[in-house]
Amino acid sequence: MLAGPAVIERFVRAQHEAGLTFGQTVLCRSLRPAFVTPAMVATFEETVAAFYDAIRVIEQRALTDAALATELGLSQAERLLCAVDPGYDDASCVGRLDALWSDRPVIIEYNADSPAGISFQASQAALIREVPVFAAFAAEYELREMDATAALRQALLSVWDEFRIRYAPGRSATPNIGIVDLAGAATRGEFSLVARDLRDHNIPALVAAPEDLRYEAGELRVGGRRIDLVYKRLLVADFLSRYDATHPLTRAYRDHAVCVASSFRCTIAHKKRALAVLQSPRWSGLLDVRHQDAVHMMIAPTWRIDDWADDDLVAQRQRLVIKPNDSHGGAQVHVGASCDEPDWRAALVRARHEGWVVQEYISPAQGIYPLFDPSYPERGLTLTPCLEDRNAFLLRGRLGSILTRLGEGPVINVSQGGQAIPTFVLSAHV
Repeated sequence: MLAGPAVIERFVRAQHEAGLTFGQTVLCRSLRPAFVTPAMVATFEETVAAFYDAIRVIEQRALTDAALATELGLSQAERLLCAVDPGYDDASCVGRLDALWSDRPVIIEYNADSPAGISFQASQAALIREVPVFAAFAAEYELREMDATAALRQALLSVWDEFRIRYAPGRSATPNIGIVDLAGAATRGEFSLVARDLRDHNIPALVAAPEDLRYEAGELRVGGRRIDLVYKRLLVADFLSRYDATHPLTRAYRDHAVCVASSFRCTIAHKKRALAVLQSPRWSGLLDVRHQDAVHMMIAPTWRIDDWADDDLVAQRQRLVIKPNDSHGGAQVHVGASCDEPDWRAALVRARHEGWVVQEYISPAQGIYPLFDPSYPERGLTLTPCLEDRNAFLLRGRLGSILTRLGEGPVINVSQGGQAIPTFVLSAHV
């Protein structure tokens, strides 16, 4: 059979063997990938470019404008780290725009702080090409995948080139790279894929936890090896909740002894209030008319919660979402249409106290996908309606690849039980 239980079992086993898991769960539980057209890719490229132009204005202004830094919700510790020149022009090296599509992408979040998922795409695409039913389809259609792994590698090397010119002219053009996140992170399988790709291209790389880092004699080290560039997978907010200015990474960063990608400045755009600032009449003077028009077309309407009265938030609950200013994985996202009124009111109390954002709810697109239970491949496939999003990975402000996620609940996120599937550009019938 082209898609029977034996095929499913092989596909599940191959994902485990390749490390394509979130924790112990395989990321792709569909035998159909996602498809985008060349026109959709071009639209995403235009959206990414316009958004990046606008958000960089916010990033630069927040470095010198205390009122804007306060509006964004930057802590004092974050401001001190943001003041350090990262050694290259972009605040973020790797980011992701989360978007919902109808005839165009509508941005609902910008994850500027080294989000997960980019390195799974190439491996997922390679595995699904081996599935018989997909191979039969691919024989009839012109398909290609976007090489996210190569794009990531090139982005990391490009920031190192700039950093080396500014602060490390005596070091090699090939950096020693440390991929740093908490020990036991659910996305650790992805770190191994990144390290393997780098080593396959003769770039030394290792995976380390923050506790493994030492700063000695002007060098950041893991064991006996100097680290030139840290691919920082631990989010700034999570780092600062555990460590302080005395940590080896922050000391080396301040001294320009190590290049960090994405830099600590990425926290500026990572704040969800940045989307509200881009649309706020109070801050309209930051952008020219062209950028203002583009912002209002491509970003879901977003406000600081202080812009709303509680009675209005309750009365209009069905069309609203509330989110923490700085979170990830869909944590504490409350979709009004999926909450009863008491739960919504309780969430509003916390949201008001912590300075969350309010966003207009955008209905996700829906597709029918052949899903399987990886624990019971013998049960075969079930055609299931799934909510879907399309997300753009940004490599220094340019589209690097597209991530498609599926979910059956109101929040589409792998951390909330969703899945990530490979995305192919479908051009034409052969």
